[in-house]
Amino acid sequence: MLEDSCMAADQIEGWNALEEWFGYTPNFHDAEIISVDLRRDPAASIIRVHAWRTNEDLDANGYYRTDRHAIVSFEISGISEMHFEGWNHQNALSAMWIDRIKAGYEIHMPTSYGMDGRLVASAVKVSLEPQNV
Repeated sequence: MLEDSCMAADQIEGWNALEEWFGYTPNFHDAEIISVDLRRDPAASIIRVHAWRTNEDLDANGYYRTDRHAIVSFEISGISEMHFEGWNHQNALSAMWIDRIKAGYEIHMPTSYGMDGRLVASAVKVSLEPQNV
């Protein structure tokens, strides 16, 4: 399957709105998985991630300034493979990306801390809820 994979962003409903919100294609570094709601078909499963834009300038405490916070929801249907481990109180991602494969889509969620995951599904949609932080 890997030889047939490619970044699927332009094929996912809602992805363009996500890029418009952040101003670029997000890699979800340090974003936090806040919920995983698994449902059997025909209902959709939903993974919710708190993400934001990290800027190059520093705040008063010396940390990189963040803005454009949002809850990004991945609506997933037709799950055929799944592996999750390490769920805890934080679940920070090192990155997150979606490949297009023969079976549909493969979502990669490697961890920085907490949950690490991967799943294969036939359909993925993305939506976002801007947050006032």
